[in-house]
Amino acid sequence: MPRNRQQIPKAEREAVLVDSAWELFAAQGYKGTSLAEVGKAAGVAANAVRWYFPTKDELFAAALDRLFLRERERVEADPAIGGDPRRQLVTFLVDLEAHRGLHREAYDRMGESPALADAYSRMQEWLEGRLLAAVASRLPEGADVAPVADVAHVLFEGLLVSARRPDRPAEELIDLLMEALVAVAAAR
Repeated sequence: MPRNRQQIPKAEREAVLVDSAWELFAAQGYKGTSLAEVGKAAGVAANAVRWYFPTKDELFAAALDRLFLRERERVEADPAIGGDPRRQLVTFLVDLEAHRGLHREAYDRMGESPALADAYSRMQEWLEGRLLAAVASRLPEGADVAPVADVAHVLFEGLLVSARRPDRPAEELIDLLMEALVAVAAAR
């Protein structure tokens, strides 16, 4: 006999909603997806979606968080990448290119949505951490890494949300950024 909704743990029900939402957001975009469609895809009433996620932005943030976490775990566990932070960074950014439109929609809404701002901030922190880990051995002792993180933040935002496709592959841009940041840190 199938379990009724009360027998299914809340986290499991939320996961089904987030997965259903992600599929719809990826196919139709943020604006083209309604909470009613998410509920229907997940097999719950639209009002039930709001019980778990009071706003569409909170559901979108949860879906983006899930994407970031899954991608991060995948690149960190990939034996071909190993623990190389530069390769993790490049692979992560290249793999997320397919979702540039969703990143742009999230970025546009961050000023109005603390949930989206938090989700995006967590991803940015990981990206910056990978970059700093990649250049750590090349930085002079006691180097001020704050400017490195600031410049990296701007570059990562551009790679994730820009409507313009870069003329160079992400790997080359990351290498250029790393070289420039090391040179600036060494000169200070």
